[in-house]
Amino acid sequence: MAKHFSTRELVFLALMSASLFIVNFVTGASLVAITGVPLSNMFINGLFIALWIFLTAKIIPKFGSLALMLGIYSVLSIPTFIGGAPGFWLKVPIITFAGFLGDIFLYLTKYKNWAIFIAYYILTTATMLTFVFVLFKLGIPAANKILPIVHWLIIAICILGTIGLVIGKFIYTRIKDKRIIQQITN
Repeated sequence: MAKHFSTRELVFLALMSASLFIVNFVTGASLVAITGVPLSNMFINGLFIALWIFLTAKIIPKFGSLALMLGIYSVLSIPTFIGGAPGFWLKVPIITFAGFLGDIFLYLTKYKNWAIFIAYYILTTATMLTFVFVLFKLGIPAANKILPIVHWLIIAICILGTIGLVIGKFIYTRIKDKRIIQQITN
């Protein structure tokens, strides 16, 4: 039987999504504005996304938690350049589906620490390749700037994401026994 989300867990996921959006908007949007390269914000956003993914997966180890968090995050990012060009039909399904892929992997591996690392690499690579493919197929002029460096983007995002995951693991080991975390999960 599927585990349902409690109200506290849903509020936590919404707050995680909103805080991730704010951090990524401030840091990532400025990088896109400076470089003019779409998805270049993923360099810095990869670190923060990984940190939030680790904390979310450990605090709420339920199937659907990543998809829900990333789905809310993608809805919040509709009017921005976070996750590609502004608009609904590209970001929300792609980012939510990537979260769903991470959820499947984490569910099958019982939310182990090492599995969160692999899940992050899977969802990041799937998201990047899908966005590049869609941007290229739509004929977006800036997509040609991404094609020669897409492999470097994925490698850099995975490296920065690893740093974010390690920071997330460190933070989680510090807060996992705190009363507020216990209240969220009970």
